[in-house]
Amino acid sequence: MRKQNKLFKKFILWYLKKAAKIQIFKIKPKIIGVGGSSGKTSLANFIFLILKEKYKALETKGKNSESGIPLSILKIKMTNYKPLNWFKALLIAKARVLFDFEKLDFLVCEMGIDSPFEPKNMSYLLKIISPQIGVLTNISLEHSENFDPLIKGNKDREKKILDLTTREEMLLLSSISEEGTAVINLDDQIISDNQNQILARKITVSKKFKDANFYITGIKSNLFEFKVNFTFTNEKYSLALKNPLPDHYAYSLVLAIAVCFTCGVSVEHSISILKENFTLPPGRFTIFKGIKNTTLIDSSYNSSLSPLKDALSLLKKISENRRKVAILGDIRELGTQTRNIHEKVALEITENSDFAILIGPNLKNFTSPILESKQFPFKNFNNFKEASEFILKSIKNQDIILVKGSQNTLFLERVVEMLLKNPEDKDKLCRRGAFWNRKREMGQ
Repeated sequence: MRKQNKLFKKFILWYLKKAAKIQIFKIKPKIIGVGGSSGKTSLANFIFLILKEKYKALETKGKNSESGIPLSILKIKMTNYKPLNWFKALLIAKARVLFDFEKLDFLVCEMGIDSPFEPKNMSYLLKIISPQIGVLTNISLEHSENFDPLIKGNKDREKKILDLTTREEMLLLSSISEEGTAVINLDDQIISDNQNQILARKITVSKKFKDANFYITGIKSNLFEFKVNFTFTNEKYSLALKNPLPDHYAYSLVLAIAVCFTCGVSVEHSISILKENFTLPPGRFTIFKGIKNTTLIDSSYNSSLSPLKDALSLLKKISENRRKVAILGDIRELGTQTRNIHEKVALEITENSDFAILIGPNLKNFTSPILESKQFPFKNFNNFKEASEFILKSIKNQDIILVKGSQNTLFLERVVEMLLKNPEDKDKLCRRGAFWNRKREMGQ
């Protein structure tokens, strides 16, 4: 039975890949590949937001996998992933190939890697699409448990895993021909160090290097506004948004503007569109009013070390004199780096918050002992159900609360939903629908 299921999955992936490639050949869009260890969905969303005002564009909307990318290209929505629904998807794919000739100028394609092996690596995704424009947000440890089997011994293990991750991520930029464009975040040391692999024309973004094409001169954030200033071709620009954001969003926004400039959209027009139509994907730093006059920072979609550090820094920056509460879930899929990363989380918690509620065994085993040794106030739980009653009792009037955790079995959007002042706001949270309701019921 397991062998049959494996063959069925292989057939589905093969069929979807072929259908997607035919569809791309038919409509010939310019493809923008968006990769990186974190922030891909937000960056892809910003690029699409700008391009759709002037061009016919399609985005993968967070579907960045070996199946998600072709399903997006073929405009197939899956309500669930049972065999019958896959058969329906294959029939729709055939119909799209035969009858859908709708013009498309740009395809904004998020590209995520979970492993160094096909079909969950970059080389497989590049067999589906061939971007003419590419951009990476950053490169850091991600899904490192899937890279662990390739590393022998414990010496320099973190570096070796990071090297493997880099090799996969950089394939996106190195695969682009000399006629294409690579938009480069110079402030990510790993991307900067590997520029020699890139054949394409380079457009650079930086806060550190004044000779970058897009030079970020300042970032400001408070509870009501986020502002980034930058220069391009000796002209000064400013983008202000009515939403507090961590500093790394300055890079996402300017990278998006740089990408769209290569597509024929002026910097001024991109800024105007972002100011007027700025939105965030659910679970990526949306601000909600909470019970007891609290403010909720909803970053419940996912978590890794670098974005978590930025999120905690934002919590401190915008809190003023209010109590800073960090409700955090494990960072998952780290393999042998689990202890190392979660010990680093402890330092960020103590420097940027007043009280922490930790959910998951990794935080309990590796973060809690450090917080305890520093006599920092915290409470830990194995899962959301164990934590829910304590959270409700411990929240105080006017707290400012950050909620962030990896998605695997944790589903901390339930924390945000529980604390919302306006219950109707639950429709704005991540992982909505029957499929995710069942997943949450199966978990804890």
